[in-house]
Amino acid sequence: MPWSTTCDVHEFTAAAGEFLASAPVEHSPLLTEADYLSRRPEPDADQGYGWWTDDAGAVAGAFLRAPRHPPVLTPLPEDAVHELVTVLPVDDGVGCDVTSVDAVLAAWEHRGTPLGPRHRLVVHRLGTFRPPPAEGRSRIAEEADGPLLDSWYDALMAANPGDPSDRAYVVADPLADRRIVLWEIEGEPVAMAGRTRVITGMTRVGAVFAPSGDPRVETALLGAATAAAAQLADDVLVLAPRSDRDGVARLAGLGYRAVRERVLLAPLKG
Repeated sequence: MPWSTTCDVHEFTAAAGEFLASAPVEHSPLLTEADYLSRRPEPDADQGYGWWTDDAGAVAGAFLRAPRHPPVLTPLPEDAVHELVTVLPVDDGVGCDVTSVDAVLAAWEHRGTPLGPRHRLVVHRLGTFRPPPAEGRSRIAEEADGPLLDSWYDALMAANPGDPSDRAYVVADPLADRRIVLWEIEGEPVAMAGRTRVITGMTRVGAVFAPSGDPRVETALLGAATAAAAQLADDVLVLAPRSDRDGVARLAGLGYRAVRERVLLAPLKG
C-alpha cells in the first residue's frame, strides 16, 4: 500500500495515533514530537508526516519531520522503506530504528544518495530505580527560574552547535507544566533536567545540563529527575549516545537498561 502524507499534525495523529501508542517505547520520538507540535499556537509550515498501511489496511509504519529536523521513522517493513524514498527528500538524512538501517541505506543508495551513520543513540528504559548518593537537593523549577533556564538553554545550544531544539521545547513548555527539575547545592541551582509529557504511560527525560560539567551533579540531577518521572509514568526513558561510555554507565547505575538503538543517517560527502 502507498504512503499517506500530510502537513497537518492533527490529521497525522488521527490516522496513526493508535499505531504509535501501541508501542510507546519504540515510537517515543514520534509520540513526543507529535504531542509537542500539536500544541503549538502557530504551526510551523516546515513539517511533514506520513503513515504506511499494510495489505489489510492497518497502519504499520510512520514518519514525522519536525521543523529544522531530519525525518524520524518508526521501525518499518522493507516494503514501506522502498516506497518511502519516493516520499521524503533524499538529501535530508533520516533517523531510524537500527532494525531499519540496512533497508534505508539500500533504498537511498538505489535513489542515488548514499547515506552513512552520523549518530547512534541508545534508548534506555528504567527498570528498578537505584537512587544515587548525592550532595544537595532537588526541586521543581518555577516561573521565577525562567531567566536562569533561558541562560542555560543558550549555553546548552552553544555547547551543541547544530542542535535545532526549540527554546519552547526545552524551557518554556516544560517550565509551564512543572516538568523541569533543578538540583541545588547550598540553596543555589546548579543543574537542570526536563522531560516530555506523559504519553501512553511513557515519558522521556532529557535536556540534562550542569554548567559545571561535574559528573556527580549530573548523576544526582538525573537521579532526581528519574525519581520524579517514575511517579507518573510506567515507562521512563533516556536517550544517550552509544559512544558515551560514562553516560551509559551512569544510566546503568541508576537502574536503566538499553532496549533500542536509533541511528541518524546522513548523506555521505562526495
